[in-house]
Amino acid sequence: MKKIFFTIFLLFTAGIMFGQTTYYWVGGLNASTGINTGSNWNTDINGAGTSRPSSTGATDILIFDGTNLGGATTATGPATILASSSITCAQLKFVNNVNITMLRPTSGTSTITIAGELGEDFVVNAGCTFNVASPVGSLRFTFQSNVDACRVSGTVSLITPWQMRFENGTSGEPGTFIFTSGSSFTTNITSSSSSYAFGSSSQSSEKWVVFQSGAHLYYLGGWSPMGNSSTFSAIDFEPGSFWHHRAPIAGGSFFNNKSFGNIIVENNSTLAADGPINRINNLTINNGCTFKTHTSGETAIMGNLLVDGTLNADAASTNEIIMAGNTPQAISGAGDINVPNFKVADNADVTLNKNITVSDATTVYGKLNFTDKQILGSVNFDANGINTAVAGTGDLTAGSYVITNTATGTTGQTITGAGIPANTSIVSVSTSNNYIIISNPATATATNVAYSVTTSGATLRTSNTNGFNPASGSVIASGNLTFDDKINYTIDAATTWPFGITTGSTGNMIQTGSVNINANITANTGFTINNNLLVNGKISLRPADTVHVLTGATISGTFDDTKYIATDYTTAGVQSIVQVDGVSAATTVPVGTTLHYLPITITPTATSNFSIATFTGITANGTITGTPMPPFQKQRMVDAVWNVNRLSGSGDATVLINWPTVLEGSTYTTLTNAEIGLIQNNGSSWNLPIGTADNTTNTATATISSFTPIGTGAVAQVTPFIFNPIPAKTYGDADFNGGATSLNTTQPIIYTSSNPLVATIVGGLIHITGAGTSVINASQASDGNYPAASVDQTLTVNTAPLTVTADDKTKFEQVANPPLTITYTGFVLGETSAVLLTQPTITTTAVLNSPPGTYPITVSGATAANYTITHVDGTLTVIPKQNQTITFNTLPTKTYGNADFNAGATSTNNTIPITYTSSNTAVATVTGNIIHITGAGTTTITASQAGNDGYFPATPVSRTLTVNKANLSIKVLDTVKTTGQPNPAFTITYTGFVLGETAANLLTQVDAYTIANTNTSPGYYPITLSGATSNNYNITYTNGRLTILPLTGTTAMYFNAYQNASGNLTVKVYSTEPLLGDVIVYNMAGQPVAKKNLFMPVGFITTDLPALHFPSGIYIVTVRGNNVKLQKKIAFVK
Repeated sequence: MKKIFFTIFLLFTAGIMFGQTTYYWVGGLNASTGINTGSNWNTDINGAGTSRPSSTGATDILIFDGTNLGGATTATGPATILASSSITCAQLKFVNNVNITMLRPTSGTSTITIAGELGEDFVVNAGCTFNVASPVGSLRFTFQSNVDACRVSGTVSLITPWQMRFENGTSGEPGTFIFTSGSSFTTNITSSSSSYAFGSSSQSSEKWVVFQSGAHLYYLGGWSPMGNSSTFSAIDFEPGSFWHHRAPIAGGSFFNNKSFGNIIVENNSTLAADGPINRINNLTINNGCTFKTHTSGETAIMGNLLVDGTLNADAASTNEIIMAGNTPQAISGAGDINVPNFKVADNADVTLNKNITVSDATTVYGKLNFTDKQILGSVNFDANGINTAVAGTGDLTAGSYVITNTATGTTGQTITGAGIPANTSIVSVSTSNNYIIISNPATATATNVAYSVTTSGATLRTSNTNGFNPASGSVIASGNLTFDDKINYTIDAATTWPFGITTGSTGNMIQTGSVNINANITANTGFTINNNLLVNGKISLRPADTVHVLTGATISGTFDDTKYIATDYTTAGVQSIVQVDGVSAATTVPVGTTLHYLPITITPTATSNFSIATFTGITANGTITGTPMPPFQKQRMVDAVWNVNRLSGSGDATVLINWPTVLEGSTYTTLTNAEIGLIQNNGSSWNLPIGTADNTTNTATATISSFTPIGTGAVAQVTPFIFNPIPAKTYGDADFNGGATSLNTTQPIIYTSSNPLVATIVGGLIHITGAGTSVINASQASDGNYPAASVDQTLTVNTAPLTVTADDKTKFEQVANPPLTITYTGFVLGETSAVLLTQPTITTTAVLNSPPGTYPITVSGATAANYTITHVDGTLTVIPKQNQTITFNTLPTKTYGNADFNAGATSTNNTIPITYTSSNTAVATVTGNIIHITGAGTTTITASQAGNDGYFPATPVSRTLTVNKANLSIKVLDTVKTTGQPNPAFTITYTGFVLGETAANLLTQVDAYTIANTNTSPGYYPITLSGATSNNYNITYTNGRLTILPLTGTTAMYFNAYQNASGNLTVKVYSTEPLLGDVIVYNMAGQPVAKKNLFMPVGFITTDLPALHFPSGIYIVTVRGNNVKLQKKIAFVK
């Protein structure tokens, strides 16, 4: 609809004048009449409204509603609807999960004209299905120019041998007919004359149908839904939409110069492209299926390529598969790929997860990760470098992938310019039509837009262990291999062929952009770095190789002994090097040999170029071919040489070198940092150390101005054999090394002792045997290089300190002295007092009768050869005899059955135990300090404490313990019997027994008594308990009741009346249910003489009536009530 104000006004006015009516299909599921029959439509879905007066009502809204298709007779479908002739309406809608199949029952054509109105004019809602399956005639849906909003969210299917199409006219609006996410469209129109599902270029407008992301088109055969021409497409497939290809193509134009979302070839079908394809998001070829590219042009893929079937082309085809996405793409699947040409566009990032065969040429502008897969069969392979920019001009239309009025550019290369999104590649160039196709839609509409076309350099990545070996690596081509300058490499697997070598090249250096090494590799050529070298593995150079890092380029990574550049060399002096240009700040070059990591950091004062190489096996002149250093000199050096040359630049530079400990000489490791430094070679020998060094961190640094071979070492020793004075030792010290050092490393140093009573030599170490002095001699035989040596030093061994202490003691007065003892402190080597020359004596002045006080304990007289002895006296303390007092609190009252408890008495002396006795063991006994209750009553608990040498006996303390009886409840259970039966045995229960006791523990047993006997009349009778006795229990009784039932039991009423002892009338009733009644007494004349109301619960009830006034005679006693009629004659005698 032309949604402008004037049109809306006119439509509103027309609505007022003529009205817009909604009609529901009420014609049922299989009506014999069709959509043109007015009675099949009704303004009420249940058929209670008005029928459609005309089949040409251009303002009418027609609705197929799945909740009811039958009007007054509800029907929900599916339904087959006849389009017997043409109709016109404003809008046609399928709602509420309706399922409609429409057909023309006779030959000819029925046209359904949609005139359009406010809102959506043709709608198939989600869950709804609209099928066209005419077996005889043709159908046509014509959308007039007013229609601009059609939506399918459900399912539309056109499967017919006759013509069928939707059309909107050549002047219709693009984007009118929308298939939303989740919708599906199936087409198989096989009419003898052309019939395109959405019209041809003479019937519909360009791209008036839009398949949005998530919408699906299923092609099952027949005429193309795209139209009739390579220059026209009725459908706009947005990214994320789906074309399901299930049959060979028939009439019309299918793929020629068309763009698609995702294409899936399925159901064992073959897709033979009828022309170049400008864009495919993801291309999937299922098992058993084939995708055959066109004979020329391009097949552009922006997403993933999954081939489980076959992707190929005719033998003479020149078609090119171009991977042109700007997000990561993958090529995978279990099928076969055999194409003429293969290209990776400049902005593409492609991962190869399967081998592919290319019969003509492979060109890589962007990123291609081979993983461990291969490109096979290519006549030519070209990894393209950075090309010179080419300029052009053309016309842009916003949202379009076509730049018109230009053919300047190369497929696969990057195009930039105003209105062209970043990361856009050229996917096709048509010189005949003077346009180019790009990978991203233009963002602006403009003419004569200037643009530039260039490349950024290919990136090749591989995890193939054969690298880029032309015979077995990632690319195996029968023709020429071209690896342009400044392309980039990433190597993810160990290989000896990490770099591609252009066919026919003779040089030993290649130019690269960036190189990422993520595995241990051996270079197959020297290489220049223009951007960055990532060292994430060991890079082994051959002896003649060079790594040249240009100015502005960098070396990066986390360097260590597994991640560095290993320079190699030959005995003839051929050596690989690392050259770093434009060094202006601190720069670490991670170099080393094939076995050792030997990094160097250079900080120049002015920009300079340097070359660096290393080798091990230090020589006198610092060159590989020089004379090896003598072993005695290497002891004080690191066995490595850094050859650093400044190729350009001037001024000083600070260098910092690093090495592994294994290369340090035996003496170098022991030297202080003050003795070592960085050394430079003067052409024939090594100069004195300069700068600083640290043999803990294994670094040496200095600022130098001339660049000659460098290393690290120490000032040479003046005396080759040194035996310094031995520090004084103490008897008991551990064995120790004499400390002699020598540059002679071939002969052992031998030690001897002049006094074995002071020291001996054990295993080359000095072992102390006693205090005193001994002359230690250190000697060494000549090795032919150093003279023999012999040096004496005096060893003094001091005696060890030993303390002999008399232990302090105590005793009570009038008690014999305790044994006197000694403690030794200071013995070494596990020795005891047995090594003393004389044993110590120990005495005290205290005797048996010494009064309380302190007395000295004197120790003296100990002597030893190897100890200096100190005697320390002790003290004997005599303590007077003391009283002890018991505290024994009142005992709490207990109850028979309580648990054992602690008596709780305490004393002022805890060294002698308190003992207890009980005066009445029938009430309680005492074991240790625990009182155990044995019965009820009272007893006296007495606490006593004996005396000893130091304490007088304590005064005993007595406490009374009262134990109350426990409560015992005896109960007889209620019992029931029938009159005439003997009394049953009564059940007696006990509650309260303690300590596991039972009735057997009673002194006398309980007796249960009742007055009832065998013949006692029905009623309630008490059961009375008595007679039980016990010393330990307070006994209480709970009596029971004996119920004597009448012979009728509990199922019938019972009634008894008699003159009681007081002369009154007693009435007893047994009732089976709660009842109300009256007791009435009649004399023999039938006159009531007494009456009483009576409530009769379930069971027995007894009531008395006054009868003293009754004269002697016979009386009739009755009980009357609801369902109660009891009666008995009794005699009253006065």
